[in-house]
Amino acid sequence: MATSFRVYIDEAGDEGFKFREHPAVQRSSDWFVLAAFVARKESDLETVKVIDAVRTEFGLPPKKHIHWKDLKHPQKVRYCQMIAGRKARIIMVCVHKPSLLEPETFGERYRLYFYAVRYLLERTSWLVRDHHNPQKHGGDGTADIVFSNRQGMSYEEMKDYLRRLDRHRQAGADVRVDPSLLPLERITTLTPGRCMGLQLADAAAGAVFNALERDRFGNTEPRYVRELLPIVYRYEGKVFGYGVKIAPREAIQHIHQQPVLAWLRETQ
Repeated sequence: MATSFRVYIDEAGDEGFKFREHPAVQRSSDWFVLAAFVARKESDLETVKVIDAVRTEFGLPPKKHIHWKDLKHPQKVRYCQMIAGRKARIIMVCVHKPSLLEPETFGERYRLYFYAVRYLLERTSWLVRDHHNPQKHGGDGTADIVFSNRQGMSYEEMKDYLRRLDRHRQAGADVRVDPSLLPLERITTLTPGRCMGLQLADAAAGAVFNALERDRFGNTEPRYVRELLPIVYRYEGKVFGYGVKIAPREAIQHIHQQPVLAWLRETQ
């Protein structure tokens, strides 16, 4: 039987730990973001074709890869407005790297990325579990997962990591990824230029990154992510811990201390 959902995953920020002492200094980003754009398989093509509408409205060539970083502010606002009108859900995992208690452990290859992947796939499996309706929608309740291809990264290593997590789960550890809903054999990689869904995941990651990461003047831009809030995943009306996951928990104190992150404290 066919899958029920299609999940596109992309990132924003970097994995470095050489932080800047002043916003104007170009060093490692404070935040690393991993975002998922989730659509039902039966309407996936119709959903991701919003990219064609965006190209038309922005006067771009039909095959143009829409990259978040290449857009100007008014285009980003409009892009998010158009995405928010689609039948889809967005999940964002936001890691505040300076709040990690043992940053040296994240110097290992892919460690920070895998850390974010775990949180993202946990929430993706909750969304898939709670929104599968076999009477109304087709498929077997599982999801295809498409990662944006990271040059030089071994996705077999990531699958090995997920297998280890599942062994820990079976042994009683607090691991909440449900592998029956997100089968490893359904994980693939593509470049965003070849996949419209990944371009939407890139926009989601970029929108929340711009809302969290200070620019060279010390400011953030929450307008984009506010436009996307209508389709951010919620459970029983709650967005935090579900559609927006802040990690680690020590980052909450940082958020309460930063005036530029007031939007996050005010978000419902």
